[in-house]
Amino acid sequence: MPTTTGPTPPRADVPGAGLRPRGRHASHEHGTARRVLRVAAVALVVLALAAGAGGVYAYQRLQGNITAQDVTGLLGQRPDEGAGADETSPVNILVMGSDTRALADGTGDVYGGVEADPGARSDTTVLVHLAGDRESATLVSIPRDSVVQIPACTAPDGSTVEAHVDIFNSAFSEGGAACTIRTVEALTGVYVHHYAVVDFSGFRSMIDALGGVTICTPQDIDSERANLHLEAGTHRVDGETALAYARVRYGIGDGSDLSRIERQQALMSSIVQQVTSSQMLLRPDRLYSFLDAATESVTTDPELAELGQLVDLAQSLRDLPAGGVRFVTVPTEPYPPNEARVQWTAAAEDLWQRIRTDTAGAAQATPTATADPSATSQLVVAPGDVTVQVLNVGAPAGTAGAVSEALAGVGFAVAGAGDGEATDPSAPVLVRHGPQRADSAATVAAAFGGAPTEVDDSLGRTVVVEVSSAAYSVVDVRPRVTGAAPAAPAAPSPTIAARVATDDICA
Repeated sequence: MPTTTGPTPPRADVPGAGLRPRGRHASHEHGTARRVLRVAAVALVVLALAAGAGGVYAYQRLQGNITAQDVTGLLGQRPDEGAGADETSPVNILVMGSDTRALADGTGDVYGGVEADPGARSDTTVLVHLAGDRESATLVSIPRDSVVQIPACTAPDGSTVEAHVDIFNSAFSEGGAACTIRTVEALTGVYVHHYAVVDFSGFRSMIDALGGVTICTPQDIDSERANLHLEAGTHRVDGETALAYARVRYGIGDGSDLSRIERQQALMSSIVQQVTSSQMLLRPDRLYSFLDAATESVTTDPELAELGQLVDLAQSLRDLPAGGVRFVTVPTEPYPPNEARVQWTAAAEDLWQRIRTDTAGAAQATPTATADPSATSQLVVAPGDVTVQVLNVGAPAGTAGAVSEALAGVGFAVAGAGDGEATDPSAPVLVRHGPQRADSAATVAAAFGGAPTEVDDSLGRTVVVEVSSAAYSVVDVRPRVTGAAPAAPAAPSPTIAARVATDDICA
């Protein structure tokens, strides 16, 4: 596979700096996931204790790297905070990527031989929701081109930003982090407990500290504007190229911010997997470089700026299961007056309601091993949260289509139907699923009265149903989903696509 050490991007639109995952991930085993989530805590202990005085110095340096800025007085009236701030309470952290390029001497940073525009923008904004039980985390990307109502804000210089309708990312450029927080809280009713602004160059340095990261592009990228030229396929890239990949908008896909968000989420997944597999705890030099780059590039609220608080937060996530981290995007539709813009759909309110009530990760509860065919068993994943593909592996022609229609009729998201070879010809219906989709497979299996399930390591989010006989029936299992109302006459909840941190980056 080709290896790219990276061209340098000049100007592009969206900073990749908001793509910093802080230890909420997993790769292939629950134990590995828990270890990675404790990297920050263990690393600081290693640096502060195992290395003696030098470790203490390193700890103090990392603490000194973080810039703290209290914006509480600029937030005005706020939503209800909820249950509190202990280890059993949900935590919402708003992460903003900033392309501030000012250097210590006051000049602008230079990329690709072109001096960047002065000032700061935040085109990447992610709301990180950590569930109260710390068994799931949902990272919500907010499209920068969303046309929204921005409330009146007080800018850092004391000036007033009048309430107005504009694209979402203008809140940061006009009023800084405080205005972005105020806008998110006003639009969603979600209380933001902490915030973090990660700068443009810090993201690049973190990738380099990891020794690079793997990206996967399904098509050639040939962007003169971003000075990024990659053939389709998988590439190992340095921080400069990863930053260009995160920021590039034109010359790839449909050129929209939404397609760029998909690439950014795949990149975040790749970083998660890289941290997991890099054995950072066995490389103190790389570990320290990564932590140094991460802390030096971030501005946070005073509480989150304390390393002790970060350690506590990391330790509270020690039992987050593999596959418990989801990346989602606020549901949008074209904004009629300007097709280059988008507006939030009704499904967005369903998403924010799940965040407010700490049920966003309900579909990612700890997977059950098999489906219980009894009519009284409860299921943890609703059909609307399961994507299914149906394969005819020996049944009469048209069976796959009929099964697809039946599954769609009871709420499943059907990805398509076709023909295939039977994995187990003796099973009239067989449900195959990826390693992190046992709970979704249980819902599908229950819809067939308790069909057998089988793990298929090659699968990601989609659950595959193999049908080898016309002797099948599909039942409505929605009333059996924990906390779900009966399917009729209630309308099903909107389906919001999600990427799991452990999904194949090429998916």
